[in-house]
Amino acid sequence: MGKGGGGSAPSPDPRIGEAALEQAELGKQWLDFAKVEAGNAKERQKVLDDLTARIGEQQINTQDQANEWSKEDRSRWENVFRPIEDRIVKDANEWDSPERQSDRAAEAKADVMTNASQQKGATERNLASMGVNPNSGRYAGATKAVEQNTALAGAGAQNKARNQVRTEGMALRSDAANMGRGLPSQAAQGAALGLKAGNSALAGQTGANREARGSVDIMGQGYQGAMAGNAGMMDGLNTQYNNQLNAWSTNRQAAAQESAGFWGGLGQAAGTAGALMVSSKDYKTDKAPVEGSAMEAIKGLPVEQWRYKDGVQDGGQQEHIGPYAEDFQKQTGAGDGKMIPMQDMMGLQLKAIQELGMKVEAMSGKKKTGRRPSDIKAGYEEKVA
Repeated sequence: MGKGGGGSAPSPDPRIGEAALEQAELGKQWLDFAKVEAGNAKERQKVLDDLTARIGEQQINTQDQANEWSKEDRSRWENVFRPIEDRIVKDANEWDSPERQSDRAAEAKADVMTNASQQKGATERNLASMGVNPNSGRYAGATKAVEQNTALAGAGAQNKARNQVRTEGMALRSDAANMGRGLPSQAAQGAALGLKAGNSALAGQTGANREARGSVDIMGQGYQGAMAGNAGMMDGLNTQYNNQLNAWSTNRQAAAQESAGFWGGLGQAAGTAGALMVSSKDYKTDKAPVEGSAMEAIKGLPVEQWRYKDGVQDGGQQEHIGPYAEDFQKQTGAGDGKMIPMQDMMGLQLKAIQELGMKVEAMSGKKKTGRRPSDIKAGYEEKVA
């Protein structure tokens, strides 16, 4: 029955291997591309490094120059302007002192008195020219008025002089404060300019190093691509091998199931310990003779060569010879039209053999030998021995 149950697994789809090889080839192409790009990046990085070095050197020189200028400004301030500023500050602080105010007031009063004396002389001469008697009341009144005006003018001149001195002192102190206020910021700006140039140079160098690192990353990505290609190829081959093993295992299991089903119906072959079919009279009931001819039933069973469909039994891996369950049910009434009970098949075959034996005896004109089963058994054991 059939061609055995040890067939090989089906051949894998060749596209599986092609896909794995293509994936490996893509990984190799990726690595080659990465090498080229890494070389290009290296050339670009060399130009960038040279430019960065030049800019960094210029920036550092600018920093050094700014620091030098800051030192020179500081030195010039300390040696030239600081003494002048100290003197100006000192003069400004002392400018409106009480002594200076008194001196200015005295000078102003002296100027007023000089002018008053000159004015008095002119008045006296004027009165004399008009014939006014110096001892007269008119003359005395004019002279007194001149003296009062002179006193008032002297006092006013003194106050004005003091206020002028105070105003000048305040202005001088303000100028001194403004002069010293700008110097620290100027020095700080010089130092900040130097620091900015240095930081810019450092940032440029850091950027150049980052670009160089990017070239290394490109190469690393290339190697990762190649490794991924190899890993993909190995996964594909492993999958293919596992599919072969699974198919082989499924085939073996299907063959074993088919063999077990066949021999389960017919009983175990010689050498198998015990029969698989329970057939004692003690276990059976509703016994009755078989109606109809077993030979005619068998003659009505189409027997053909065929394969199982995919997913059924061995999945079409082997060719088989046998009847169909639908026909067996139609001819014998046994089975469900999908499966053939092997016990019923064996019984049908035995009954047909009996009928065939009787026909042969009838055709040959021979009678039954009358041999007992024990004689048949003894003859079989003698033959085997």
